[in-house]
Amino acid sequence: MEHFKEYLSFIQNFNFRVNEIRDKRIFSKKGSVYGRGYDIRHQNPYFSFQFSSHLRILKDLAVVDLIASDNQRRVEFLKQVDKVLERFNLFWENYHNSYPKVLKTFDNNFLLVIDFGKIFYANILEPNKVDIIVTWEFVEDLCDSVREREESLAVFVSEILLLDSPSNKAEGNPEGVSEHPPTKIKRYPVFVEGTADQLFIILKKYFPTDQQKKLNSLLKDNVLPKNKLLFNSNGNQLADAFKQLIEANLIVSFSKAELEGWIVDNFQYVSNSLVKPFTVGYLNSIVSSDVKVCKSPILKILKDSSELVPMTWSKKGKNP
Repeated sequence: MEHFKEYLSFIQNFNFRVNEIRDKRIFSKKGSVYGRGYDIRHQNPYFSFQFSSHLRILKDLAVVDLIASDNQRRVEFLKQVDKVLERFNLFWENYHNSYPKVLKTFDNNFLLVIDFGKIFYANILEPNKVDIIVTWEFVEDLCDSVREREESLAVFVSEILLLDSPSNKAEGNPEGVSEHPPTKIKRYPVFVEGTADQLFIILKKYFPTDQQKKLNSLLKDNVLPKNKLLFNSNGNQLADAFKQLIEANLIVSFSKAELEGWIVDNFQYVSNSLVKPFTVGYLNSIVSSDVKVCKSPILKILKDSSELVPMTWSKKGKNP
């Protein structure tokens, strides 16, 4: 099980670097101010093929390790994976709850505030160490790295569960049924009458023109798109919209956990001009959180009539 151990270790190990950077938070008449800043671009899948490939290889080798184990041991290994997935949930929860009010401006203690060093291993992060600059670009790279690891772990779990599928057992695997059910009934959100129409009218401008019919079919007829639909704005805005709907009981017969999985399966979003996937941990920290995470919601629900009202935001982040 050496590969499995190495994979789980790599997933939780963040190799921070420190480089000389310009501190964009400080304006001086004498010119730009420079200092030591965190960097993890070398572990961002959008900038490092080496990182993505290494993660994929470790994942595949870990799967091979578990193929050779019996069913009961797989169950125990998956319990350990569940613990790691909970760490990702905690990261996203802390991240959203501590996101600065002034956009793209982070204090040097941000990693300490979100308890990053308690959730994951970071090679140079120490208690009370606040002399290294935390930039918006670094935080974006860090989120991309976290997201890639979480996605890899989700794929790993799905591949292991497939080993215990009924078809595999019929082909000669006589072992007992896994405690992690490999097959689930495909469920979808049920919108209260009129809600899907209102939601589509508000959401359609955030999606490419050629995807708007597919969005309409997904919301009104539960027709799943072949490829994920691209939400052309911040991911927390789309997540918040669905959160408002389910908490107002305008989405029924569907749990928040199911809603999070449905969004993961059918949507992606744009951040920093890059297409990003939703992950369960990211969504869980928004949809299942009691804290209001989204500071720029795209809709609000009128309590008396349950009418959906679009929200528009100026460049200063205020609703005019």
